[in-house]
Amino acid sequence: MQHAIIQRIVRGFGANLYGQGVVLIIQLAGVPILLHYWGVELYGEWLILFAIPAYLSITDLGFSQSAANDMTARVGRGDTAGALVVFQSLAVLVYCAGSIGLIVFTAIIFSIPLNKWMLFSQLPIDDVRWILWLLGAEVLVRLSDGINFAGFRSQGEYGFHLSIFFSTLLLQNLALWLVAANAGKPWLAAAIFLLIRILVSISVTALLLRRHTALKLGLQHANVHTLGILLRPALANLAMPLSMTVNLQGMILMIGALLGPTAVVTFSTLRTLTRMAAQMIISVSNAVEPEFARAWGLGNQLLLRQLFVRGLGYSIWLAIAAAILLLTLGDWIVAIWTSGHVTMDRALFGWLLSSAVASVLWCIALGLLKGGNLHLRASLWFLIASASGVALAAVFVQLTGRLADAGIALLLTDALMAVYLLKAASAHLAIAEAQLLLDAIDPRLLFRSFIFWNHNVHR
Repeated sequence: MQHAIIQRIVRGFGANLYGQGVVLIIQLAGVPILLHYWGVELYGEWLILFAIPAYLSITDLGFSQSAANDMTARVGRGDTAGALVVFQSLAVLVYCAGSIGLIVFTAIIFSIPLNKWMLFSQLPIDDVRWILWLLGAEVLVRLSDGINFAGFRSQGEYGFHLSIFFSTLLLQNLALWLVAANAGKPWLAAAIFLLIRILVSISVTALLLRRHTALKLGLQHANVHTLGILLRPALANLAMPLSMTVNLQGMILMIGALLGPTAVVTFSTLRTLTRMAAQMIISVSNAVEPEFARAWGLGNQLLLRQLFVRGLGYSIWLAIAAAILLLTLGDWIVAIWTSGHVTMDRALFGWLLSSAVASVLWCIALGLLKGGNLHLRASLWFLIASASGVALAAVFVQLTGRLADAGIALLLTDALMAVYLLKAASAHLAIAEAQLLLDAIDPRLLFRSFIFWNHNVHR
């Protein structure tokens, strides 16, 4: 592989590692801080409210991701004029969708009878409404970051933009902790969360346009036809965040409804810990995905195959290492992390960790399809699997009353995704699924890849 490709992947992976470090800090520090200052009941109610506005992330209809891949492929083959058309078309769509979404969301939040649906013991209903609105507005403002994401990524600066994104996330959570530590109410924390997002979004847009003068905001090159071309992959991207929201937040809402806020805290804490293994996998997949897009744009199947096998191999070995570490230190981490407020549920922990490790078999394959905007069927499959997983978990929990049984449903979801996506990847790469796995887990190939990448990065 070319030296420039390796450098971009390493920078992207480094930014992802930085991001995982930020997420780790947020998770390790946030849980005990908020438990200490807000208590289990109030923290559980905050988690439930924080989960609901996440569904607004689908307001851009999935076009940001598809536009980013399309722009990256165009720039890769030298079509900068076409990339500008996509950029301006995306910007018009996102700004319009975000504005309309905010109006509709406001009308809903301040008109529906929340007092009949959310019987919280710590938060008054007026605070619930304002917290939901502020967090919802933050999600809608964050949509503009999809425009910046497409711009930076197409110019080979995926890692740079990702570093800004996670730094913003860290700043928002630091502000949240400061509010809680100074006896601030959750509505104030939500307000500051939104204010930081607004300031950063404006600043990053200005930075993008200054660094890359070929990209300009405006209406001159925007057109509906371009959006129509991107519609199919956009629908796929619409299904992806919805699927993730159902998979992550849907499970929390279901557990909150059936077992209460305390069970939500236990489940959320253990799932956060076990997903450390999955996050390592996602770091590899996200770093390689822009290069998948460039390889699709060039029609280079050999490069696609090399990227996939090496990415899958690194993911598998990282997942195994992370799983061994968590199995060894899990009890100790939970005890120290939560100061004894959360009791380790070994059965739940085991199922959640198995689910996280199983996801290694499909994350890279999904990245391969996303890079070529060919993931509509995979996204629909993930949506169906996620919804089915939550429904199955609800049945298990209601029948047995055991929180741990929700983890079984999550493992089944990842198993279904692995079977489907490995088959899809093997078809596109013209290699049998078994051979892909054998090549990926071959330690000799992994070692040669490491030496090759290390040599080129330091050349």
